[in-house]
Amino acid sequence: MLNPADQLLLKSLCNDLVAVEAQISELETQRESLRARISELVEQMGGKIQLRGFGTLQISNPSVIVSYDRKGIEQLVQQLAEAGNFALVDAIQTSRKESMRSGGLRIMREKA
Repeated sequence: MLNPADQLLLKSLCNDLVAVEAQISELETQRESLRARISELVEQMGGKIQLRGFGTLQISNPSVIVSYDRKGIEQLVQQLAEAGNFALVDAIQTSRKESMRSGGLRIMREKA
């Protein structure tokens, strides 16, 4: 159980966090508006501009990103193993990569 002083401090810090996140949200909206206007201008100017003192502005072409459903692949591997297709299971498993994700603070707001 939190003592009253710690509870008051945490409540104050959380309120500060809400205020900062509101400012960030406003800035992100401004950022997106600026990027949209810059994109329009760069597109009108041919899609690529070298802006002295700033850098290069370029419109990139749309692209397709391919990904695979991890659970679906794991089910497929399980089915292949059950069917005795261990060579294919091993080939798929050698492509499996794992990485650690650090833990951190998770905030779940109360419903208003």
